[in-house]
Amino acid sequence: MNDSYLNTFDNLFYNVNNNSNVKNTIEQVSNVLASIITKFGELENEMCYGTSRKDDFIDTVVCLFIRKIMEQIDAINLLFSTGSFAQTQIILRSLVENIVSLQFILKEDTQKRASAYWLEHHYQEIEMGERIFNTESELKKQVIANKGQEAFDIDMNKFLKKKEAFERIVKSKPVFQEIDRDRKRKKEKKKYMKWYEVCSNVTNFKGLMTETGYEKYYDSIYGGLSYETHAYNSTMDISFNENGMCLKPIRNPVDGGSTFSLTCTFSMGLLAKIYEYLGDGEMERREFKAFFVDFQNKRDIASHNLDMII
Repeated sequence: MNDSYLNTFDNLFYNVNNNSNVKNTIEQVSNVLASIITKFGELENEMCYGTSRKDDFIDTVVCLFIRKIMEQIDAINLLFSTGSFAQTQIILRSLVENIVSLQFILKEDTQKRASAYWLEHHYQEIEMGERIFNTESELKKQVIANKGQEAFDIDMNKFLKKKEAFERIVKSKPVFQEIDRDRKRKKEKKKYMKWYEVCSNVTNFKGLMTETGYEKYYDSIYGGLSYETHAYNSTMDISFNENGMCLKPIRNPVDGGSTFSLTCTFSMGLLAKIYEYLGDGEMERREFKAFFVDFQNKRDIASHNLDMII
């Protein structure tokens, strides 16, 4: 990566390589996050290629969630390695949404909930296509003006084939047909809805967090993290000391403890739920318990050292 600008603008950027104590703490954090990624990767391998498969469809949904979660923890790890602590908050919020969604699926009515999640992006694509290709749509006129009639006709044929293929998917499983009926029925009363509303009485993400036992974290996830997510905190980079007003550095390795702690808390909660879903034997449970004890010790040390960075 070309980061020559670190030297060009050394008055703006904090370089973790210039502080051995900070660098060592970040390496401790990285080791903890790496252990979480490794554990998720082991589960993904077991479910895809090993003996832990239970239901081909549900396991596929779980594995796809695991891959996304591994990707997001990896991104948090990379940002921590450069000292970009504030930017991890944006990824953390999405990570929590994926973790809570999967825990909600695994809690009960798993096949129906997994089906509602699996079908949702297809529904969104179909509904967007119907808005674009509607005969009277203003959006259609704009697309034709930008792309031309011939390109529009090609896209419309692709959409019609997608719609036909999706109808075949819905007909392929009784549970998909059930979701389709429930969704159409509920859409009569509510135009916009989330996938989890189709298969439960939960109507918003706060309800989803309550359903999965994370209600106490809602304000910190959707309150504190919203500052970074929605561009509310640019002015918070100003600080004051005995010399007056100054600007916090870019890549500021301060206040990373909460992001690190939440990443660990939600990730380990999900790992436990996946093991519970798989119903592994006594040996697997002992192995996970030993891993968790070692993980806790390393997490606590890393968390303490993160809080010491000022």
